[in-house]
Amino acid sequence: MPSPRKFAAVVAVAVLVPLLTATTSATAASGPKDPAVPAIPQRYLDQPINWSVCAFDATIKRGYPQAPTTNCAKVNVPMDWAHPDAHPDVQVAISYSKATGTSKGLLTSNPGGPGGAGLNLTASLGVSKPQLFSDFDLFGFDPRGFGASTPLQCLASAEDIAALPVTPDYKERTKQTHKVEVAEAKFYADACSATEFGQFVSSQQTVYDMDFLRALFKARQLNFIGYSYGTWLGGWYADTYPAKVGRFVLDSNMDWTHTQWDNVNFDPFSGQRRRDTQFFPWIARHADQISGLGKTPAQVTAKYNGIRAALTTLVKSGESSVRGDDLDGLIYSAIYNDTRFIRATLDILVHDEYTKAPTDSGKIELAQVDAAWARLSPELQKFDTLAALRTRYGVTPAPPTASAVASTQVDSLRSIIADAKVEAAQAKSGDELVDVGAISTTVRCNDTAWSKDTNFYLKEADKMAKKYDFFGYLNGVPMCAFWKYAPQDRKLDLTGSPRILIVQSEMDPATAYEGSLRTHNDTKNATRFVAIDDEGQHGQYILGQRSACAEQIGDRYIFTGELPAKDQFCGTTPLPGDLSVYPVKGPVDGKSVHLPKSKAAAPKANPLLQQVMDTVAANTLR
Repeated sequence: MPSPRKFAAVVAVAVLVPLLTATTSATAASGPKDPAVPAIPQRYLDQPINWSVCAFDATIKRGYPQAPTTNCAKVNVPMDWAHPDAHPDVQVAISYSKATGTSKGLLTSNPGGPGGAGLNLTASLGVSKPQLFSDFDLFGFDPRGFGASTPLQCLASAEDIAALPVTPDYKERTKQTHKVEVAEAKFYADACSATEFGQFVSSQQTVYDMDFLRALFKARQLNFIGYSYGTWLGGWYADTYPAKVGRFVLDSNMDWTHTQWDNVNFDPFSGQRRRDTQFFPWIARHADQISGLGKTPAQVTAKYNGIRAALTTLVKSGESSVRGDDLDGLIYSAIYNDTRFIRATLDILVHDEYTKAPTDSGKIELAQVDAAWARLSPELQKFDTLAALRTRYGVTPAPPTASAVASTQVDSLRSIIADAKVEAAQAKSGDELVDVGAISTTVRCNDTAWSKDTNFYLKEADKMAKKYDFFGYLNGVPMCAFWKYAPQDRKLDLTGSPRILIVQSEMDPATAYEGSLRTHNDTKNATRFVAIDDEGQHGQYILGQRSACAEQIGDRYIFTGELPAKDQFCGTTPLPGDLSVYPVKGPVDGKSVHLPKSKAAAPKANPLLQQVMDTVAANTLR
């Protein structure tokens, strides 16, 4: 059974967020130089393509029976576009459907990550927004290294895996924790650079793949909807190929004019803000529907901290493998999504039940999961299912489907280590290689320059752990500190690009508003900014549809090309189980213009997109 652990308004706002002091090299100080745009060798454009109906086509048609058939294939691309003959080719998995009406062009998408598989995302967006099927030729793709594309292999010997040190709680900033973080970072860097493909699993190479696919489909321009890391990818495409940019919606934005470290260094702050200003107050408001977590945000916080401390005590005693830092990861990823406030609450309840009666197995069992479910009112239970909760904790009576596991169980770097140790223990010899899977941080290492000073990162994590007590320790030593390849970086200004639409919620836990705003301020010549007040969901346009205002702006742009004449502030809809929108203190307070209530109703959920959101969130910590 799988482990349950598998799992920027004004410049002044910068004083509220972590000091971004990552780049220390002279190269970074002078700024990166944009790589040359490679020509596409004709042999790739002339390659035969073996199309077949996609495995997910039937699911798309169940959601929207009038959808055109979506076909899938794999196409060859150079491992390194700068030197196409120097390495074996790799493959990119693609899907495609022809517009049912007069096509406005080719449109694709990316769900985030890095490493989020997007083969079925574009078609799934069409289920919620059928005009996409009539107005555009749609294609989806899994980025190189991930999903059904040629996979990145991160290889390590069984002996090296077994020798990795451990710590009972990464939040405890001890010498042992420091030792573990350094050892793990070097381990991941060595593993993911073990094959020649490792240095080419990058955003720039994926951008080259995207433009090749545009040319392969004989499209003059590319239209794009990107979420989270997908905004980084979209920004990089627009900067690389400005003349090929059609209508780009970048939603839940990374600070893509800055470095990857600048971005991850926002996470402890933005995750803490989402939890403390929205999630815990929501639990307190629903104290009559949630048993035993507290009636005020302060009580909820105290209860959470107590559960977490009890978990760590059990781990230290050797009685348990249920960790406090794993609980933090479950909560952080779940609160990407408003609807998943219920699942995050259940996670707290499950762990509360476990601390009350630890099991002989040292693991969470069915009884704790079912007892936690019973502590939630029927009104809130309707936002999730007991079956999904059981799958999340690996206590289902029958093996769950792979898609169910992917969308419920959080896959973290720490869970990768745990699973690798199990596999290493079964190896026939110490030098037997174990593939620990495609680690998406590889993309971050290949994209921008990182400090090689491990003490810098340790000091930052120690400082963040004190400043942001929820998940401040999230960014320990990254594998990028040991990455042996030079980054294929670029300096983004979008010169020559048409206007792009940026959509951003105020309290996004994964891509901080302040970072998104800073990117907009850096590219005002080419971007229009739509902020959503009192909203924190990660993923808005089509994917979440929390704000009718933002949805209407996005629709006008995608389907007619019309952008608002100036930046906009939008309102949002209530959180699950709430009847009204509760204001939160944040960077866009008082500037939101709410729509009439009759236009603010939340749409019917699209389970296909919900699964996409869940899967990307569940893999965010790797």
